[in-house]
Amino acid sequence: MSNMSTETQDRVQHEPSHGSVRVHVISFAIMIVLTVVAFVLVGAGIAPAMVVPVILALAVIQVVLQLYDFMHLKERGHSFPTLFITSGALFGLIFIVVMVLWP
Repeated sequence: MSNMSTETQDRVQHEPSHGSVRVHVISFAIMIVLTVVAFVLVGAGIAPAMVVPVILALAVIQVVLQLYDFMHLKERGHSFPTLFITSGALFGLIFIVVMVLWP
């Protein structure tokens, strides 16, 4: 039985970390700042034609940060889920472009 606990301890010690707390806090702070910027842009009364593209760009940045930091997609062995998420985002983008440009 002590053999099992030693094997478990070895496995836990050698498994890669999911990132430090510092990196998570910095990413979270960046996302909060991006959200505040979006709210300020909307509250400032700037023309929607200028605000909407900026807010969409901020949203894309937040999604990328969340996927790569909090969903651990930057780590090794996550290439298959990354492929599906990227292809889904690409299909979604194509769908949005087609729906906007459709006569």
